[in-house]
Amino acid sequence: MTNLDNALNKARLSLSLLESDTLNAIAKDDLEKSELIKLWVENSIIRVQSVYDRVLIFVNKVLDLGIHNEGISHLSITTNDHVERYGLVSLIKAVNKVCGEYKHIRNKVIHHDRYSEEALDNLTLILDANHMSLASGKDELIAKGQLNLMVEAYLNTKQSELTAYLDCIEEKIHALYEKVIPIYHHKKEVLAK
Repeated sequence: MTNLDNALNKARLSLSLLESDTLNAIAKDDLEKSELIKLWVENSIIRVQSVYDRVLIFVNKVLDLGIHNEGISHLSITTNDHVERYGLVSLIKAVNKVCGEYKHIRNKVIHHDRYSEEALDNLTLILDANHMSLASGKDELIAKGQLNLMVEAYLNTKQSELTAYLDCIEEKIHALYEKVIPIYHHKKEVLAK
């Protein structure tokens, strides 16, 4: 459970970075703000989605299936006879289903491209343009106070959205825990004899 709990904690930690005070304390200009926002949003999505991988590893370990981590997949776990016999398939599939919203986005970010959505793209475009205007000796395009409000609104919205998403995932994981923990204790007793 430790690896799965750590994954959940790291996901929550990554979400806690999505706040304007943290951003303002680190970024020295609008260009850095733009890059950090993209980085933190992508990191949060990846962290939240990685929880499902840890669920599969957790089931593999508890049931002592003997599958190497590299060979673990949704299919290798949910079609395993032991997983089926213990009645875990529907619980694992429930976690997988709730993880579906960002699964393709995570894969896209990791393997191919960056995360993109209209609100993020517009915000980072404004930050980048504002930075270029100031760097070229011109006035800022949008007043700093207004720009900070836009950044704060975006980060608050994204943080709330991803936190609610993680809460749903965690709810399904707790249902899985309720079924797996007695199995773990039983297997531990058998091994102790």
